[in-house]
Amino acid sequence: MAMKKNRVRKHNIDIMFLMILFIIFTFSAVSVLLMAVNSYKAVVVANESNASTRAATAYIREKVRQYDEAGSIELSSIDGIDAIRMKEEDGYYLYIYYLDGYLTELEAKDEAGVTADFGNKLLAVKDMSFSWKNSQLIEVAIEETTGVNQIVDIAIKSTLNIAEQTSNSGDDLEEEVKTDED
Repeated sequence: MAMKKNRVRKHNIDIMFLMILFIIFTFSAVSVLLMAVNSYKAVVVANESNASTRAATAYIREKVRQYDEAGSIELSSIDGIDAIRMKEEDGYYLYIYYLDGYLTELEAKDEAGVTADFGNKLLAVKDMSFSWKNSQLIEVAIEETTGVNQIVDIAIKSTLNIAEQTSNSGDDLEEEVKTDED
């Protein structure tokens, strides 16, 4: 009978050991899973913020390239707000500017009496500014809502073509643009 008690006790210890081992395994698996979820969240947040900034700069760059004709792009203002102004047909202009936390676009006829509030809000950004870097480059500085700053230079090719036609030193001007883009 004494032998039977030792066997039962040993059997209980075996079951307890297996239960503890199972709990440790489960805890480890859940820990690894939680670490993977946190890592995935960080990647998603980084991609979203990067995509937001890239979308704003890509949009502005594409619009400038689309309207890149002789004399059709200028830095202007609408209601005292700095904007890129691009000439369309029949006296219409496309304005791209920053208003109340958004990259905004407005298409209006010249002297139509529209205000900046009439524009379409495109993307949320924290701040945005435009400036001429030289006669062929517009510098666009964007601060996204997460605080990341991005500065992009957009080449105006139509002014390069005009300058080449009107000057005798077109090769020098072209060389200058190439070094600025690098």
